[in-house]
Amino acid sequence: MLILLTLLTAAPAAPLDSPDAPIMPEEPGAQAAAEPSAELVEEDPWAPNPQAEQSPPPEAAVRAQFDADLGPADTRKKRRQRGREASYARFESPQRFAIEFKLGPYLPDVDRAYRGADPYGPYAKIFGLTDERGETIGAPKNVVMPVLGFEWQFFNPAELGPLALGLSGGFMRDSAKALFADPPSDPEAPLRSEADTISFTAIPLALQAVFRLEIIPDRLGIPLVPYAKGGLAYAIWWSRNADRKLSRSDSGDKALGGVWGWQVNFGGMLRLDFLDVGSTRNLDRTTGINHTYIFGEYQLSRINNFGRAGSLNLGDSTWFAGLAVEF
Repeated sequence: MLILLTLLTAAPAAPLDSPDAPIMPEEPGAQAAAEPSAELVEEDPWAPNPQAEQSPPPEAAVRAQFDADLGPADTRKKRRQRGREASYARFESPQRFAIEFKLGPYLPDVDRAYRGADPYGPYAKIFGLTDERGETIGAPKNVVMPVLGFEWQFFNPAELGPLALGLSGGFMRDSAKALFADPPSDPEAPLRSEADTISFTAIPLALQAVFRLEIIPDRLGIPLVPYAKGGLAYAIWWSRNADRKLSRSDSGDKALGGVWGWQVNFGGMLRLDFLDVGSTRNLDRTTGINHTYIFGEYQLSRINNFGRAGSLNLGDSTWFAGLAVEF
């Protein structure tokens, strides 16, 4: 018995992590104290996040990113457009062309070089005002001539306004009862035929350089655009009888030809963007139309083969009013 007691006393104690170590009963709440509570692990939604608190990017980086979004082409031009002062002058699509339609009185100056004894020249003799008998008693009336124009705006020097090359064409026609070839001997007999009608038609064309001073509405916010045009002119003309055939002179020549000359126009345009800025921008986004205008202008043309003797003169000094769009 003493020997057994001595051996038990001398045996070393097993370490706690040994498999031979005695299993100790766990105290209540010990595991809960060792592991953190789920309520403590949950993040506070109002707690500041140090990773989210970053300094804002520098202005140069923001500008570089904005220019990258715009694309590599025309970045400076779009930046200038973005900074324009007049809000209604800003547009998104590029401006390259213009179309205009106008109406005005037109009377070809055919009798300009006439120096005969009769008070009325050949054109006024046929198409002038007449009395009941058909005798000419006044100059011809102006006819309303429609004109359609197109411009290619290829350059804008210092953003003063577009410099363009414009092409325009008009159409005019006048008609009157034909004069008898042999005047009647009866002083009260009519001088014109009731059945035969003679007509004169002209198509004036012009190729002009155009400049529009659009810096006024773009920078100052005043919706007025003065402009000027100048260049070559050419008019096609013909005359027909009542049977729709070309008239002929005493020598048998057909009444058909063309005349060269020059033409200048000066006018002013009222930009209509200020009436509804929102609609103007929507129109630009959907159709590419940048601006719309109403305008009036003065026109001076000398279409007489540059003053050559015996040439027909189809020019005139007149005015026009119309509508225009830029796109």
